[in-house]
Amino acid sequence: INSAILAAEEWNAKGGIKGQNIKLLIEDSGDSTTMAMTALDRVLSNKPCAILGPIYSFQLFALFPEVQKERILLMSTSGTRELTQKNNPWYFRLYPHDGFIKRVCATFAVEELKSRRPALMCVTTEYGKSGHEILVETLKKLGLTPAVETWHNKDDKDMTGQFMAVKRANADVILSQAHPPDTAILLKQQRELGITVPHVASSAASMPTVHELVGTAMEGVYVEAAAEPNYDSDPRMQAWTKKYVEKFNTRPDSFSILFYDSANFLFEAIKAVGPDRARIADWLRKNRYRGLAGNYAFDQEQNGAFFAIMLQYHMKEGKAIPTVAKKYDFTK
Repeated sequence: INSAILAAEEWNAKGGIKGQNIKLLIEDSGDSTTMAMTALDRVLSNKPCAILGPIYSFQLFALFPEVQKERILLMSTSGTRELTQKNNPWYFRLYPHDGFIKRVCATFAVEELKSRRPALMCVTTEYGKSGHEILVETLKKLGLTPAVETWHNKDDKDMTGQFMAVKRANADVILSQAHPPDTAILLKQQRELGITVPHVASSAASMPTVHELVGTAMEGVYVEAAAEPNYDSDPRMQAWTKKYVEKFNTRPDSFSILFYDSANFLFEAIKAVGPDRARIADWLRKNRYRGLAGNYAFDQEQNGAFFAIMLQYHMKEGKAIPTVAKKYDFTK
């Protein structure tokens, strides 16, 4: 929510929207469906023109019926693919969804790392299965099939068998789709077993808790991300990050910068057509926006972000520090 506060303050410092200050109605959605529904009821009682919603997909799914009934725009930065496959005309996503970001991972492995024998190492949850499906599909379009595909349960503590299969297959790159705990095990055991091929990991590998568990095994690891405001060389991004840290005394993450862009895109819509809910939604469908993280334009499912970056981590003074290895923008 810090990002929306910052965006609103910047607009209000310049006169707001047509002379009226932007007023944010802030309610805590917590981490449960009940809290999210309570927050929605409180917000709706104030008759807002739009909602910047939570990140958790289970909360968003729970909010959908009431949002559709009230005919009010709900915008969020959740990456869960299914959110925009429920035919909800009032939901707008401004974050690259899981289906898109795995396409980026596979493309990076083939085009930048020159992989010809990729290994897929995936967790057996729905997250792992959906990621695996898109990786296989993208590799096929690029003219490749996986050299080996391994699976593990999210609570597994030993991946030695899977890595031996990777070694026997003579794989040249590892693409993994896993949650934070098993991602940490994968990265650490790969190093312990002396398997030196590049590893392209899912976003869990960007978490500080994973870095603490993995230690020096983070060296050289590639990780998917929507953005990395703390280490992006773009002067605009650096200036924004500095301003964010000075105001909130904490560092922003990829969700922070995309939420900031979301708020600004929404404010532009309100500036253009006023507070009418249907007109705001219609304007968003028809217009583009150049934000700090990337360019935004909605497709037929109302996915608005088709950009991503690949990070590579290096150890510096005992910390895993990312650099941007490649930026992708498939905005049409």
